[in-house]
Amino acid sequence: MRSSRLELAWYWLLLAGLVAVSGAAAHQARDFSGSWLVVAGLGLLIWFGLSREVRLSTDEIHAVYTLDDVPVFALIFVAGWAPAALVAGLVRMTFEAYRVVRGLWRHPDRVTAENVRFHFGDVALVVVTTAASGVVYGALDQGGALLGSGRNLLAVVCCAFAWFGLAFALNAVHVAVRRGELWAIPQLFRGNLSSVRFSVLMLLPLGVLMAIFAQRAPEAVLLLVVPVAMVHNALEARRKLIHESRNTILALAQYLEERDPYTLGHSQRVAGFSAAVAEVLGLSMSQVALVRRAGLIHDLGKIDVPDSILRKPGHLTEDERTIMRTHTDRAVELGQRLVALRRGLPFDLAAYHHECFDGSGHFGLQADEIPLASRILAVADTYDAMTSDRPYRRGMAETDALLRLQKARGTQLDPALVDAFMVAYHRGKIEAVKAEWRSARARRDEVARGTPIAACQP
Repeated sequence: MRSSRLELAWYWLLLAGLVAVSGAAAHQARDFSGSWLVVAGLGLLIWFGLSREVRLSTDEIHAVYTLDDVPVFALIFVAGWAPAALVAGLVRMTFEAYRVVRGLWRHPDRVTAENVRFHFGDVALVVVTTAASGVVYGALDQGGALLGSGRNLLAVVCCAFAWFGLAFALNAVHVAVRRGELWAIPQLFRGNLSSVRFSVLMLLPLGVLMAIFAQRAPEAVLLLVVPVAMVHNALEARRKLIHESRNTILALAQYLEERDPYTLGHSQRVAGFSAAVAEVLGLSMSQVALVRRAGLIHDLGKIDVPDSILRKPGHLTEDERTIMRTHTDRAVELGQRLVALRRGLPFDLAAYHHECFDGSGHFGLQADEIPLASRILAVADTYDAMTSDRPYRRGMAETDALLRLQKARGTQLDPALVDAFMVAYHRGKIEAVKAEWRSARARRDEVARGTPIAACQP
């Protein structure tokens, strides 16, 4: 994949910033009169912090958070901004070089020029962030003892705000430029904050303690490795819990479909159709992924609906329809209860997929009051419902289903999104989703029949 002009310009800007700040830091560091041995020891702890990764990966991009902030804070407080920036940058550069070598040894197919350039861009980010936050600390502190006065405490707090604010902002720009989605910078910045906002509050006190130990009893610094590792374990445990809970919800949605063989694959197809429409609309990669996840769980609320209704081989009575309509209420309730999962599983978007564009739906929302993703789901869900077989009828012909979609413009469905669905259909995106589902089902049927898998044969 060729890099865009914007991406190349960003990397040239990072290189210029790295050279300028490193040059200024090297000049300033000549006046450092402290112990370079202590500085080197803190540099080794930076390497240890970089090796303690917390994976923040999503469907859209691979991302990690590292715990090198603690020794970097200690370096700023002990040695000042210049030595801290130089050491942090040098350690980060050698660590990234080590990762490249390790990657070439273990997974050479994953090491691409784009990935290497992206990760080495972090060297410039950490140098600039360290220097800027160190300058803030030095300007406010003006040589006072660490925690020796209210002025110094203010300097420490402002240094932390500068560090995390600038680090998260630059990271958001870095990722957005790589994606080619500058409009996603605010969303990425908020995501960075929400991912670690509580745990990072523990890093600054540890950095202060590490600096105090380094000044008074350097050997005792090693004792802080334990709490730093515990912070890592807490962050990683939280990530695993959310990840596994999210997968459990998605599995429940799939098992729910399997209660009725006539709806098997419905959510996967709706998710695929919706993502295809989102791509036609030019939504960002993260927005397309969000729409897809909403499609996967859009019928999850039916978990409370009795099998006698879900699998009824005929038309529902009015009372049964009333019960069926409550599945959107269940989706809203799930979103209210599973707060930690709402970012990855958009229950609210799933809940409103039965809202009508003219306001006659269950919740009474109309037009732009209905979230865009929910309006996309409505079109995809309607199309799949019409073209799928049911116990009491055969699936409708595609031409008839498309005609029905056109007739629902402005009443049940958003006219602009019906048009977008038509574009996706004529581009072959809808048929591609169907073909993918048929292929997946065929492979699943082969496994169910006990057909030997080639990889397992002797």
